[in-house]
Amino acid sequence: MAYKICLTSTIPEDLIYAAFFFIDIVGLSNPVLSTETQRTKIKKLNEIIYDCKSFRDNWSDNLLMLPTGDGMLIGFINGLEQPIQLAIEFHKKITEYNKKATSVEKIETRIGCHIGHVFVVKDVLGNMNLWGPGAILARRIMDMGDAGHILLSNDLANDLIEVSEDHEKNLHPLHNFGIKHGENLLVYSAFGEGFGNPTLPKEKIKIVPKVLDSEKNSKCEKMIFNIIQKDSSELTRLERIYYFSNNSTDPIYEIVAGVVSNSEEEFNASNLRAFDENNKELEISKILGLTPLSKKIIIKLASPVFKDDSGRILKMVYDSKLSRNNFENFFLIDTSNFELNFSHFSNVELSPKLYYIDNENGTKNVINQLPKTTQGIFTNIKWEKKQGINMKDMIRLEW
Repeated sequence: MAYKICLTSTIPEDLIYAAFFFIDIVGLSNPVLSTETQRTKIKKLNEIIYDCKSFRDNWSDNLLMLPTGDGMLIGFINGLEQPIQLAIEFHKKITEYNKKATSVEKIETRIGCHIGHVFVVKDVLGNMNLWGPGAILARRIMDMGDAGHILLSNDLANDLIEVSEDHEKNLHPLHNFGIKHGENLLVYSAFGEGFGNPTLPKEKIKIVPKVLDSEKNSKCEKMIFNIIQKDSSELTRLERIYYFSNNSTDPIYEIVAGVVSNSEEEFNASNLRAFDENNKELEISKILGLTPLSKKIIIKLASPVFKDDSGRILKMVYDSKLSRNNFENFFLIDTSNFELNFSHFSNVELSPKLYYIDNENGTKNVINQLPKTTQGIFTNIKWEKKQGINMKDMIRLEW
């Protein structure tokens, strides 16, 4: 089956904006595999892609396609949901194929999706080719993944969530990671029933931002999140409280607090304030906007923290409009104990659930809710995880 780049007469032949789907076969270059086995896997991959409705419905005028040897680049000109739709449909079909295949015949893939521009260029033989940031970034995102991963750029993930909230439950921010040329990139992983890989990609992804000495030397003993619905304006008060100590011989003069969220609206630096254990307001010396959804806040302490000091607290407070009725946090440090308190108006019936997502093992479990209490016009709900939470894991509150 031969493929080509398809262009409508109305599309410029030099610059195109599209939503990209990049896929390759994991481990195809393994020298243990015979050339015939490699050829058979590539052929089967092509057949399964072609059998996907989300591919066939866009064939010809709305599609760009470029074979890459062990995979392919597909660009969808009209719309932005097609890459994730194709990824989900493909995963379900490849899962069914692998159930019947022998261990040698099984096909494992990784997928990267992005939205952006590409140039249509000609190679030395005059054949049409694609080059540009849209395709390049889709490839780099794909390269971050392991077998089964469906990874998306921040740009595409945010656009999908804007189109439909149905996408949000399947898109999970991994963190801002380093790619070539010193760039930072927030990557999302898509997974759900029958598709995707919920585990964190292994080793290939390295966090670029330099870790300050104060960040390395501080240890979080306990972390408390308070989420309080404030008033009819739909503003929510968010409080992050960190009980920390010094695990080095050098004193700590500042604390670096990281925030990774799933909403640009969650974090508003204009009303951010920080306090210590004496309720003394602290100076925020710098806010590093690593990505729209990832920031590091450097806060000067009123007095240094020496080794074995106890009872030291950092409290960050800010207001936000959480329009999608959920709160998600990616942990940048370990904590020995975690507590979350959610307060809402008593005249509103809510049944919130708190999930703990272990990215290392790929599990998602409900944290048991403690008995509700009522205080004035508010209902207060509490969850506690005394076993703590590990760095790179997540919690997600839905209400």
